[in-house]
Amino acid sequence: MKFSYKIIIAVVLLLVVGAFLYVNGWFSGSKDAHPPCDQLPNIAKANEALDQNKDLAKKLKELDEGITVEVGTPCSDDQNRGLIIVTYDSKEERNSIDDLLRSSNGFGVPVYLVKR
Repeated sequence: MKFSYKIIIAVVLLLVVGAFLYVNGWFSGSKDAHPPCDQLPNIAKANEALDQNKDLAKKLKELDEGITVEVGTPCSDDQNRGLIIVTYDSKEERNSIDDLLRSSNGFGVPVYLVKR
């Protein structure tokens, strides 16, 4: 009888720990996605948006030395479509990037966050 209680306690403990980890983002996939390729601006407009918003790009890079901001072409079938790609390393960096983007006017083109 004692053995079965130990198994039940172990299973319940694993479920609680697993639920905690899932809720805190340990097992979730990336929640970032870019619009469909046919809805992205052309690469020239994405480059122009980055050039016109250098201050925002600088602020994003200053959040952490591992953050990069660049124009990217995420669509392998249409290299003329582009957007701003912000690459980061940690969940904390992502949260800081989100906060800054939400408090700004953005770039005027889609921004795609990519975890390195």
